[in-house]
Amino acid sequence: MLLIRQTISWLLHFALSIRHWCYNNGVFQSNHSPIKTIVIGNLAIGGSGKTPFTDGLIEQLKMQSKLAFLSRGYGRKTKGIFPIQANHSAVEVGDEPKLISLHHPEIPAFVGEKRWEACHAIHNNHPDVEAIILDDAFQHRALKGDINILLSRFSSPFYNDHLWPWGGLRDLKSRAKSADLIIFTGAPKKLNESVKERMTAAMRVYSHAPIFFFHTETLPIQSLFGHTETAIKNWGSFCGIAHPQSFHDSVSKTLNITDSLNFADHHAFAQKDLTQLKAKMVNFGGRVEAWVTTEKDAMRIKDLEDWSSIPIFYLPIVLKINEEEENEWNLWWKKKI
Repeated sequence: MLLIRQTISWLLHFALSIRHWCYNNGVFQSNHSPIKTIVIGNLAIGGSGKTPFTDGLIEQLKMQSKLAFLSRGYGRKTKGIFPIQANHSAVEVGDEPKLISLHHPEIPAFVGEKRWEACHAIHNNHPDVEAIILDDAFQHRALKGDINILLSRFSSPFYNDHLWPWGGLRDLKSRAKSADLIIFTGAPKKLNESVKERMTAAMRVYSHAPIFFFHTETLPIQSLFGHTETAIKNWGSFCGIAHPQSFHDSVSKTLNITDSLNFADHHAFAQKDLTQLKAKMVNFGGRVEAWVTTEKDAMRIKDLEDWSSIPIFYLPIVLKINEEEENEWNLWWKKKI
């Protein structure tokens, strides 16, 4: 079985190498946007903290520049390029774009599979926009990013991984040389200097870009449907994200979690899932009085009317740069924006 996975991985490596050679040598066309683009992405399959990182970067840079946000809208049931409106659901625009647009309603937010064309649509509709932040566009070679940011999970850095299905990567490690910044997400808040030096040295094999370390902080839980949490003692946790255990561990630090459920990443919640949650609740002989989920999952549930019958809360998170690197981080962006 390992040999089969390795063989498929090598074949994928060959195919990706050809694809990138074609873009690098002009066989496939790659163009700049009419507006400065800040491209965020990763090399791994699944989450590397792109949504909270994008959220935090917008919060920082919107004070300095007129921004717009663009996403392909992974998991949406619609097609084409259009602006995200307040009444759009996660089904229409994707859970991550919905979350970003709710957090930053003052900036134009768009979805579009074809990023270069979408950048032109933003420029035509919002000529005052000075920079577009694109999430998950590192692999979209048809658009040449002006600032390329590569994210990697601190607990599983890409340089220790292999291409799928041998490992968890979706693109070549050599693509890191195109990054202008390397971000390790989920790092300890206080990072041992020797660990930082070791990881930096390992990264230098693939990239000489500046490297920064970000840690995760949780905010107070929020009610999705207006329920109160004061009398709740026994909680259940559920999520549909790429790395669910980190979420369950986070909520277990402050809540008495008596049951947990995992769903596939970007899971489209349905009536059968609600039935499963209800079956574990106190009224049905279970131990759960209320449920807590991620804010991204909450985006896919908030418009499901039947789900308001049970108390569901969500845990907002933020990514913050480690304190000792904050000044260098701010100086880097002052030179670029």
